[in-house]
Amino acid sequence: MNPDIFIDDFELTENTEELHAILGRCLVISTRFDNLCDAVAKFLKLKTVSPTLLSKDEYNDFITSMYEKFSTLNNNINSLPIEQDVKDILHIAREARNNVAHSLSIDMVGCLDIKMDENIFKSQVSSLVMEIGAGDYLISALLSLLNKEPLPNYTENDYKRKVIKWVLGD
Repeated sequence: MNPDIFIDDFELTENTEELHAILGRCLVISTRFDNLCDAVAKFLKLKTVSPTLLSKDEYNDFITSMYEKFSTLNNNINSLPIEQDVKDILHIAREARNNVAHSLSIDMVGCLDIKMDENIFKSQVSSLVMEIGAGDYLISALLSLLNKEPLPNYTENDYKRKVIKWVLGD
Protein backbone atom coordinates (compact mmCIF):
# COMPACT_ATOMS: atom_id res chain seq x y z
CA MET A 1 0.00 0.00 0.00
CA ASN A 2 1.32 3.44 -0.97
CA PRO A 3 0.95 6.49 1.27
CA ASP A 4 -1.79 8.85 0.01
CA ILE A 5 0.58 11.81 -0.22
CA PHE A 6 2.36 10.49 -3.34
CA ILE A 7 0.91 10.77 -6.83
CA ASP A 8 -0.19 7.40 -8.05
CA ASP A 9 -2.37 8.40 -11.01
CA PHE A 10 -0.18 9.13 -14.02
CA GLU A 11 -2.80 8.46 -16.67
CA LEU A 12 -2.78 10.94 -19.53
CA THR A 13 -5.77 11.48 -21.75
CA GLU A 14 -6.44 13.93 -24.55
CA ASN A 15 -8.72 15.88 -22.22
CA THR A 16 -6.13 15.95 -19.43
CA GLU A 17 -3.48 17.14 -21.87
CA GLU A 18 -5.79 19.95 -23.05
CA LEU A 19 -6.48 21.13 -19.50
CA HIS A 20 -2.79 21.05 -18.60
CA ALA A 21 -2.01 23.02 -21.77
CA ILE A 22 -4.59 25.64 -20.75
CA LEU A 23 -2.99 25.84 -17.32
CA GLY A 24 0.44 26.27 -18.91
CA ARG A 25 -0.68 29.12 -21.17
CA CYS A 26 -2.43 30.70 -18.18
CA LEU A 27 0.89 30.62 -16.30
CA VAL A 28 2.63 32.22 -19.29
CA ILE A 29 0.32 35.26 -19.36
CA SER A 30 0.51 35.51 -15.55
CA THR A 31 4.32 35.50 -15.60
CA ARG A 32 4.38 38.01 -18.44
CA PHE A 33 2.22 40.43 -16.45
CA ASP A 34 4.41 40.02 -13.35
CA ASN A 35 7.63 40.57 -15.34
CA LEU A 36 6.28 43.66 -17.13
CA CYS A 37 5.32 45.25 -13.80
CA ASP A 38 8.83 44.52 -12.53
CA ALA A 39 10.39 46.00 -15.68
CA VAL A 40 8.33 49.21 -15.49
CA ALA A 41 9.08 49.68 -11.78
CA LYS A 42 12.82 49.24 -12.40
CA PHE A 43 12.72 51.46 -15.49
CA LEU A 44 11.13 54.28 -13.49
CA LYS A 45 13.54 53.79 -10.59
CA LEU A 46 16.47 54.03 -13.01
CA LYS A 47 15.15 57.33 -14.34
CA THR A 48 15.34 58.84 -10.84
CA VAL A 49 19.09 58.30 -10.49
CA SER A 50 21.47 60.39 -12.51
CA PRO A 51 24.71 58.65 -13.39
CA THR A 52 26.41 62.05 -13.41
CA LEU A 53 25.71 62.53 -9.68
CA LEU A 54 27.23 59.21 -8.72
CA SER A 55 30.66 57.82 -9.31
CA LYS A 56 30.85 55.03 -11.87
CA ASP A 57 31.27 52.46 -9.07
CA GLU A 58 28.33 53.88 -7.08
CA TYR A 59 26.11 53.81 -10.16
CA ASN A 60 27.15 50.26 -11.00
CA ASP A 61 26.49 49.22 -7.38
CA PHE A 62 23.04 50.84 -7.58
CA ILE A 63 22.22 48.96 -10.80
CA THR A 64 23.51 45.68 -9.38
CA SER A 65 21.58 46.04 -6.12
CA MET A 66 18.40 46.98 -7.96
CA TYR A 67 18.54 43.84 -10.07
CA GLU A 68 19.64 41.56 -7.22
CA LYS A 69 16.96 42.76 -4.83
CA PHE A 70 13.66 40.96 -5.19
CA SER A 71 10.57 43.14 -5.23
CA THR A 72 7.10 41.68 -4.95
CA LEU A 73 4.47 42.31 -7.58
CA ASN A 74 2.48 44.22 -4.95
CA ASN A 75 5.45 46.50 -4.21
CA ASN A 76 6.16 47.01 -7.91
CA ILE A 77 2.58 48.11 -8.56
CA ASN A 78 2.52 50.35 -5.49
CA SER A 79 5.75 52.05 -6.60
CA LEU A 80 4.28 53.16 -9.93
CA PRO A 81 3.48 56.89 -10.17
CA ILE A 82 0.03 56.34 -11.67
CA GLU A 83 -3.56 57.11 -10.73
CA GLN A 84 -5.12 54.95 -8.02
CA ASP A 85 -7.87 53.67 -10.33
CA VAL A 86 -5.20 52.28 -12.67
CA LYS A 87 -3.35 50.76 -9.72
CA ASP A 88 -6.62 49.16 -8.64
CA ILE A 89 -6.90 47.40 -12.01
CA LEU A 90 -3.29 46.24 -11.71
CA HIS A 91 -3.96 44.95 -8.19
CA ILE A 92 -7.01 43.00 -9.43
CA ALA A 93 -4.73 41.49 -12.08
CA ARG A 94 -2.13 40.76 -9.38
CA GLU A 95 -4.68 38.90 -7.29
CA ALA A 96 -5.77 36.89 -10.36
CA ARG A 97 -2.11 36.17 -11.15
CA ASN A 98 -1.58 34.96 -7.58
CA ASN A 99 -4.61 32.71 -7.89
CA VAL A 100 -3.18 31.20 -11.09
CA ALA A 101 0.30 30.81 -9.63
CA HIS A 102 -0.69 29.46 -6.22
CA SER A 103 -4.16 27.91 -6.34
CA LEU A 104 -5.45 27.06 -9.80
CA SER A 105 -3.51 23.84 -10.23
CA ILE A 106 -4.30 22.34 -6.85
CA ASP A 107 -5.52 18.76 -7.42
CA MET A 108 -4.72 18.90 -11.16
CA VAL A 109 -2.74 15.65 -11.20
CA GLY A 110 -3.49 12.38 -12.87
CA CYS A 111 -6.50 11.72 -15.05
CA LEU A 112 -8.67 14.81 -14.75
CA ASP A 113 -11.55 13.36 -16.74
CA ILE A 114 -13.36 12.18 -13.61
CA LYS A 115 -11.86 14.63 -11.10
CA MET A 116 -13.06 17.97 -12.37
CA ASP A 117 -15.70 19.71 -14.42
CA GLU A 118 -13.99 21.03 -17.54
CA ASN A 119 -16.59 23.78 -18.09
CA ILE A 120 -16.19 25.13 -14.56
CA PHE A 121 -12.38 25.08 -14.95
CA LYS A 122 -12.49 26.91 -18.28
CA SER A 123 -14.92 29.47 -16.88
CA GLN A 124 -12.63 30.07 -13.89
CA VAL A 125 -9.61 30.40 -16.18
CA SER A 126 -11.47 32.83 -18.46
CA SER A 127 -12.38 35.02 -15.51
CA LEU A 128 -8.83 35.07 -14.14
CA VAL A 129 -7.27 35.67 -17.55
CA MET A 130 -9.69 38.52 -18.25
CA GLU A 131 -8.45 40.26 -15.10
CA ILE A 132 -4.80 39.52 -15.87
CA GLY A 133 -5.35 40.63 -19.48
CA ALA A 134 -6.68 44.00 -18.32
CA GLY A 135 -3.59 44.51 -16.17
CA ASP A 136 -1.28 43.25 -18.89
CA TYR A 137 -2.82 45.66 -21.40
CA LEU A 138 -2.38 48.62 -19.03
CA ILE A 139 1.19 47.82 -18.01
CA SER A 140 2.10 47.15 -21.67
CA ALA A 141 0.59 50.49 -22.67
CA LEU A 142 2.51 52.24 -19.89
CA LEU A 143 5.77 50.64 -20.99
CA SER A 144 5.06 51.56 -24.62
CA LEU A 145 4.47 55.19 -23.62
CA LEU A 146 7.64 55.27 -21.50
CA ASN A 147 9.60 53.91 -24.46
CA LYS A 148 7.91 56.41 -26.78
CA GLU A 149 6.53 53.53 -28.85
CA PRO A 150 3.09 53.47 -30.46
CA LEU A 151 0.10 51.93 -28.75
CA PRO A 152 -1.67 48.99 -30.41
CA ASN A 153 -4.47 49.61 -32.89
CA TYR A 154 -6.93 47.48 -30.89
CA THR A 155 -8.84 48.06 -27.68
CA GLU A 156 -8.28 46.58 -24.26
CA ASN A 157 -11.37 44.40 -24.74
CA ASP A 158 -10.00 43.10 -28.06
CA TYR A 159 -6.71 42.32 -26.33
CA LYS A 160 -8.41 40.46 -23.48
CA ARG A 161 -10.47 38.42 -25.96
CA LYS A 162 -7.32 37.49 -27.91
CA VAL A 163 -5.51 36.45 -24.73
CA ILE A 164 -8.44 34.36 -23.48
CA LYS A 165 -8.81 32.70 -26.87
CA TRP A 166 -5.09 31.84 -26.88
CA VAL A 167 -5.11 30.55 -23.30
CA LEU A 168 -8.14 28.33 -23.92
CA GLY A 169 -6.67 27.10 -27.21
CA ASP A 170 -9.70 28.19 -29.24
